[in-house]
Amino acid sequence: MILDFAQKPLVTFVLPVYNAQSLLEGTLRKVHAWLSARPEVWELVIVDDCSTDGSHEIIERFALAHEGAAISRIRFTENRGKGFAIRVGLGLARGTYVIFTDCDLAYPVENASRVLAQLEAGADVSIACRVLPESTYLISPSFFSYLYTRHVMGRFFNLLCRVLTVPRLLDTQAGLKGFRTEVVRPILGRLVMNGFSFDVELLRALMDRDARIVETAVSFRYDSEPSTVRFVYDSAVMLRDLLHIRYRSLRGAYLRDVETTDPARLVVRADDFGLSPGVNQAIQEGLEAGFLTSTSIMLGTPHAPAAMRWAADHPGFSFGVHLNLTQGRPVLPTGQVRSLVDGSGEFYPLGRFLFRFFTGRVRSKQVRSEWRAQIAAVRAAGVRVAHLDSHHHVHLLPRFCSKITLPLAKEEGIPVRAMDGPVRGRGRWPDLKGLLLSLASRAARRAGIDRFVEARGSGTALMRRPTLAVLQSLLLRMKPGRTYELVVHPGIVDLALRDSGDAYLAGREKEQQLLASEEYRAALRHHGIELTEPSGTEAADTARSAGSHRNGS
Repeated sequence: MILDFAQKPLVTFVLPVYNAQSLLEGTLRKVHAWLSARPEVWELVIVDDCSTDGSHEIIERFALAHEGAAISRIRFTENRGKGFAIRVGLGLARGTYVIFTDCDLAYPVENASRVLAQLEAGADVSIACRVLPESTYLISPSFFSYLYTRHVMGRFFNLLCRVLTVPRLLDTQAGLKGFRTEVVRPILGRLVMNGFSFDVELLRALMDRDARIVETAVSFRYDSEPSTVRFVYDSAVMLRDLLHIRYRSLRGAYLRDVETTDPARLVVRADDFGLSPGVNQAIQEGLEAGFLTSTSIMLGTPHAPAAMRWAADHPGFSFGVHLNLTQGRPVLPTGQVRSLVDGSGEFYPLGRFLFRFFTGRVRSKQVRSEWRAQIAAVRAAGVRVAHLDSHHHVHLLPRFCSKITLPLAKEEGIPVRAMDGPVRGRGRWPDLKGLLLSLASRAARRAGIDRFVEARGSGTALMRRPTLAVLQSLLLRMKPGRTYELVVHPGIVDLALRDSGDAYLAGREKEQQLLASEEYRAALRHHGIELTEPSGTEAADTARSAGSHRNGS
C-alpha cells in the first residue's frame, strides 16, 4: 500500500524515467495499482532524467492525481544518465528496502515481490537473473532473431564481467534490483559510472564490502526492438569501464564510507555580492533557497549599496567583505589611494594591478587604509562582518598576506580565506588558477594564515567548467570531520554586468543552474556533506579572540 509521507515505508520503489512518453502513463498506472494492493507500506520515487518529450507533464499529472500519497518526483536540469538517476533514487529512499526497475516494465512489476522476499529472508542485495532455469521469457516471434543476437552479446559481456570485475554473478545488467537501504546508501558517493556500467560498478562495490548478493529468477517480457542499442560500440565502452572499475576496486575506492557521525562540512560562499543587479538577485535567491550558505559583499560598484541594504535586512545570513582593489572605485577619496587608481579614479584592472604590484608601485599603506574603509563601510550599513576574502584573491599575494591581510584579520578579529588544491580544469590538465592560488596559500600558511582560516577554499575550476563532474571531483576530496569552503560565482547576466568590465559572464548562470539543481543536492547527500556556515569553528574563535572585537561579536 502507498500511504502518506507521515508514515515510514517498508520499501521504496525507484522508477528512472527518460523520454518515456509513449509508455509512461501505463507504467505509472500499473506500478501504482500494484503497490497499492500490496500489504507492505511502500513509497514511490520517480526520477526524471531531464526528459525532452512529454514525460515531465505526465509525471506531474500523475503526482497531482495522487496528491498526499508517498510519491516523490525529481527532475534533473540535464540528462545525467540512468546510473546517476538510480543513485539519486537510492539516496532518497526512506524504506528499509529499496527496489528499482526499468521504466518500460520489461520485468513486470510483480517480479518485485520475489526480490523483496529475498531481502526479507536475509539477503543484502537481490538482483534479477534472466538465465536461471526458473526464469521465463515472453516474446513476439518477430523479435526472436534480434533477441538471440542480443542474448549472445549479453552472455559475452557477462563473461568479461565475471573475469574482470564480478565473479560468480550470472546477470549483472538486468534492470530489476533490490537492496537493504542501509547497505547501499554508504557507497553512493564512491560510484562514478552513470551509463550502462553503473550496475557492474554498484555490484563490485557491494562485493568489496562483503554484501550478501543473491540472484532471483524473474519473468521477462520482450516486446520491443530498440534502435538505439549499438552492441559493438557499447561493448567497447563497457570493456573500458570494466577495467576502470576493477582498478578502482583494487585501490580500495569502494571501501571508504561517505556517511559518518562526523560528516564533512561545506560552506558554499558566493563572491561579488554588489557587482550588478543580476548577481545580487542570484545570490539573494541562493541564500533564501538554501543552496548558498554565505556571501561576500563587494564594494566599489554602483550596486553595492543595494547589496548592503539587503544584507542589513537579513541578519540571519552570513556576510563577509570581498576586499576589492581591481574593479570599480575605492571607498576612500582618490587622493588618499593614488597608487591604486588610474587618472579617472578607477581601480586598475587585474592585469595592470599585478604589473604595478610586482614592480613595486602599489603602496601597502594605501591598501591597508582602503581595506579598513571597506570593512567599516559594510559595518556602517548595519551588517555584521563574519569573514574576509578578496576580489581576484589579491589578499593572498606575497607581502600583502603577511603585512596586510594577517594583521588586518587579527586587528578586526575576522577569519580569512585560503585556497587549497587544484582540480582538473579541462580534460587532464589541472586548473591553473587553482594551482597558483594553492601555491600562494601555502606561502600564506608559512606566514601564519592558518590561525585565521575557517575553511580551506576551492572552486576556481567551476569558473572553467561549472559542471556536476567538477563539483563531484571536489566533493570526493573532502574528508569526514573537516570544514571546506566552495567558492562560487552565481549570477544573472544583465546589462549592468556586461558594462562592469567583468570578464566572467555566461559561467555565472551555469553555476546558478547547477547550484539550484536536484543533482547538486543529491551529490551532497551521496558524499555525506553537510552544508554549514562555520562561524563557531576553532579558527574563527581564534581570530576573534586575537582581534579587537570591533565587529561587535
